[in-house]
This record gives sequence, structure tokens and C-alpha cells, in this order.
Amino acid sequence: MSGPTLVVFVGGLVAVFLFVVAALVWQEARWKDHDDGPVYVIEDAVDHVLGRLDEDVRGRLDRSDVLRILEWEIYYLQGLAQKKRRNPVETVAGGDRSAVAYITAEIAEKNKVTYDSEDVAAVLDVEADYLASIGAVGAPVLDEQEDDPS
Repeated sequence: MSGPTLVVFVGGLVAVFLFVVAALVWQEARWKDHDDGPVYVIEDAVDHVLGRLDEDVRGRLDRSDVLRILEWEIYYLQGLAQKKRRNPVETVAGGDRSAVAYITAEIAEKNKVTYDSEDVAAVLDVEADYLASIGAVGAPVLDEQEDDPS
């Protein structure tokens, strides 16, 4: 291979290498600009709940109890998810009576553990605070009666 041919060949390889590097940098920059939104981390939620529960509730529930309640609540909410949104299901952060009833019944049946419904409601209430802290909860919805000044 002659000198000029070698220079052209090496220059071509360098150009291809720089093109590949530029493509990778561009792709990475696009990836980092994308916001996936709030991320629910169950261990963080458990820590958040345990740090904010009333002392009397915390005396009755340990870490594994709170984790179990939150896991069943996630399972409950996944069951409410719909593929077709013709009849949307209203979900309330902090749990409602049907969520608390479902969670306590499932835990009693499947895990053979009984929790007071007030304790489950307290865990879900504090979890709503966690959801708000990660930006997963919107502003409270006002009833039409509360919104109407007349």
C-alpha cells in the first residue's frame, strides 16, 4: 500500500469512527431528555410511611406489615386498570373504603394475617403523601357543590 493510499484509508477509518461516536452521543442525549415521569419505588414508599405513621399505628405494624399492605394496594389498583377507558374507574390516593376492605380481606385470606381497617387506612393515607412527594398525584378534585359559590 502506497503512502497516499494509507493516509486516505486511515482517514476513512477515523471518519467512520467519529460518525459512530457522534451517533451514540446524539442517541444518549435524546434518551436523557426523555422524562419517564414519577417512579414509585416500594421500598422508598415503605420508608416514607414508617417515618410518618402515628406512634400507636407504628406500634402495631412493623416494616413487613407496611410492605404487605402496600403490595396489596398496588395489586388492587392494577386490578382497576382498564384496557378500554369507556367506563373509567375513579381511584383515590389514600385509599377509599372499598380499597381498605379489599386489602384487609385479601391479606386475611391469602396471608392469614388480620389488620385493623383503621391501620390499613392510615398506611394508605400516608402513602398518598408519598405519591404527592414524587409528583404522582394531581391537585385535589373539588366536588361541584364545593366549586359552586351559589
